[in-house]
Amino acid sequence: MRKITLSEYNAIPEDYRGIWTVERWDLPDWAEIREKHIGKRIMMVYDNGTCLLVEGLSFEIVDDSSWKKPEEVRQEIGNRYLKFHSGQVHEPHYADCIIRWHDTLETEEARIALAMDSDTEKDDEIFFYCDSLDDLKSLADKDREDFSVAGCLGFGIYEELL
Repeated sequence: MRKITLSEYNAIPEDYRGIWTVERWDLPDWAEIREKHIGKRIMMVYDNGTCLLVEGLSFEIVDDSSWKKPEEVRQEIGNRYLKFHSGQVHEPHYADCIIRWHDTLETEEARIALAMDSDTEKDDEIFFYCDSLDDLKSLADKDREDFSVAGCLGFGIYEELL
């Protein structure tokens, strides 16, 4: 089943989305399947031809209205970095973040390395490697990877790497 955010659904032109209101008594089994269609959100998509998708049957809408916008995530990363840096003399080795997968829209915690070499004893803990703080901030945008950074929990250092 395809997942789509509410904001992505609302961005579809109204001519290509709506609510199923048409009765289809011309279909032999309409009485049995009517409740799966009437009142459900629908959208037209091109997927090897034009298709009509019905909410609950072929797509699910995930409410993203409470999600942070990319600019809010970038600001949160900057604020957490400043908070970390005010008490440290070393640059952070990593950031603990919340990431959101683009295909499933699921979130999970992940450790993202900052300007740190790969192939260290810490590789198993690291989900992704960035070259800089700006590189980390750019992960808040949806078009870079298969995931995006949805929040920042904080920064840290590995004492044994100092």
